[in-house]
Amino acid sequence: MTGDGKGTRPGSGHAPDAYGNTFGAVYDDWYPLEFAHGAEAVEALARYAGRAEALELGVGTGRIAIPLARRGVRVHGVDISPVMLERLRAKPGGHLVRTVLADMADPGACDLGRRFPLVYSVFNSLFCIPAQGRQAASLTVAARHLAPGGRLVVDHQMPADVAPGISVRHFHATDDQIRFSLVDCDPVTQVMKRRTVAVTDDGVTSYSSVIRYVWPAELDLMAAAAGLVLTARRADWAGTPMRPGSPGCVSVYRHRTHEGDPAG
Repeated sequence: MTGDGKGTRPGSGHAPDAYGNTFGAVYDDWYPLEFAHGAEAVEALARYAGRAEALELGVGTGRIAIPLARRGVRVHGVDISPVMLERLRAKPGGHLVRTVLADMADPGACDLGRRFPLVYSVFNSLFCIPAQGRQAASLTVAARHLAPGGRLVVDHQMPADVAPGISVRHFHATDDQIRFSLVDCDPVTQVMKRRTVAVTDDGVTSYSSVIRYVWPAELDLMAAAAGLVLTARRADWAGTPMRPGSPGCVSVYRHRTHEGDPAG
């Protein structure tokens, strides 16, 4: 599974804000907008938002939020990592995104006191919360911030190669770096522990991360518990129908009381 799983350095535990401390310095180099169809995501989200407001849960360094804001959408972004939000604000266009330091998986603490016509969580941000209960709580937070008739859009990769044990994945090479990951998968808990190794002329750096993958049917149950209902599901941002073997999943939800609205 390719992605940017929230993670920790060895010995740092699984603190919710550990990812920013671990990957903040390399995130924008490893995951530019072009990575994993980010530009297509911006296009699709802009169509959903129109000229209205949107809330991104897990905004990170603004990979999606900044280009979306440049398209005229008034974007608000929540993230638990002050390191990531600092990098967002330092980028060109970062001032266009209204940021809030909060835990997207804590309904008691993450409350902006308003609702949005579009709430979205993309690029495996849900997987980056490595506990099912907290993943479900993040959908509760999303539902709370969703305006009547509004849409929640969740984008994630389909789980692949989830056999138990350790495997080598995600090999990536450039002129100045070789990068690969050792992934230890537990198909019972759906937790993947990953150690990413980056080799450069300056030496070897190791990064530790933990994710929990979610199947679409499980995501629908979490959404239902939050009072949401699925209205559309596609394999990618271009609208390709889901099929066996589809690498990605883009799901659209609305409040159950508005499930009779047109899907999409």
